[in-house]
Amino acid sequence: MTLFPDAPPIRCFLSYARQDDVVMGFVEDFRDSLRHYAYADRGRDLEIFVDREAIGWGALAQPEIRAAVRATTVFIPVLTRTYFDRPYCREELFVFYNQAFVDGVRSLLLPVVLLGHNHLTDYNPDLAVQIIVERQYRSVREAWLDGPSSPAWRRTMLDLAGELVDHVEEAERRLVTDATPHVPDAEEAVADIERFGFDTNHVVEVASEVLQQFQDVVAMAADDATRAEALLPGALQLRDTARAYERRVIEVDRLLRAYPVRPGPDGAALREFADAVEQLLARTARAELMSVPLRRPMIAFREGLTTLRSAVNMVTAWQELPNPGQ
Repeated sequence: MTLFPDAPPIRCFLSYARQDDVVMGFVEDFRDSLRHYAYADRGRDLEIFVDREAIGWGALAQPEIRAAVRATTVFIPVLTRTYFDRPYCREELFVFYNQAFVDGVRSLLLPVVLLGHNHLTDYNPDLAVQIIVERQYRSVREAWLDGPSSPAWRRTMLDLAGELVDHVEEAERRLVTDATPHVPDAEEAVADIERFGFDTNHVVEVASEVLQQFQDVVAMAADDATRAEALLPGALQLRDTARAYERRVIEVDRLLRAYPVRPGPDGAALREFADAVEQLLARTARAELMSVPLRRPMIAFREGLTTLRSAVNMVTAWQELPNPGQ
C-alpha cells in the first residue's frame, strides 16, 4: 500500500531513440502497461511524457530540469545500442543524472534495457554506459519478445511499476527532509569551472591536428590497408580525447547546477570541428562500406564524433541559462 494515498500523479519522462520505436513499436505498449499497473497495484497515477518538448525538456534548460527533478519526475531511458549513438539521448541522460545527483535523488533514474545487453559492461569506457550499469538497469528483452499479452510481460511491467513507485516515494521523503546539495566546496567548484577553458582548448587542438592528418592520409595513401594503418592512431586519439572531455563537461555541468558561475567557452569552435569531422566521415562513407580495413578507424572516428556532439550540445546550452545554479 502506498504511503501517499492522496499524492499527485507521478511524472515520468520516457527517453528513447526514435528509430528504435519506428522499427520495434514498443513505446505505446510500454507506456500503457506501466501506467495501468502502477495504479492497479499501488494506487499511483502516472503521467508519462514521450515527447521531449512536453515538459520543457526540449532545450534541456537548467531551471526546467531542476524543477522537474524537484517535482520527482522519473527519467526512464529505454536503451538499445542505438540510444548510445544518439547525441541528444546521451545529453538527456547526462543532464537528468547530474541534476538528480545534486538533489540527492539518483533513484529517479530508472534505466530499462530493451536490446544491447552485451554493451553494458563494467569495463566499457563510455560514460553513459557506466551510469546505466551503476544504476542497475532492468531488462525487458524477454518480456518484449513474448509480447504485451504474455505472462512474462505482465510480470515484468508489474515489477517495474512497483519499483518505480518505491523509488518515487523514497525520493519524496528525501526531498522533504534533505535540502543540502550534494556538491563540493564552493571555492573549489569555482576554480574547477574556471579551469574548464583549458580543457576546451585542448580538445580543439587535438581535433584540429587529427582532422589535418585525416585529410593528408586520405589524399596521399595508396591503398586502403595503408590508409587504415595511418588513420587509426588519430582516430583513437580523437575518440579518447572526446571521451575525456565529455567527462569534464559532465563534472562542470554538475557544478553549474549548484553554483551561479558562468563558464567561459561557448562551444562554438568545438561545434565547427564536430561539423568538420561529420563532413569528412560522410565523404568517406562509401569507401568505408566497401573496405574492411577502413572500418576499424572509422568506427573510432564515429564514436569520437558522437561523444563530442553530446558534450558540445551541453556546453552550448550553458550559455542560454539565465540563472546558472538556480
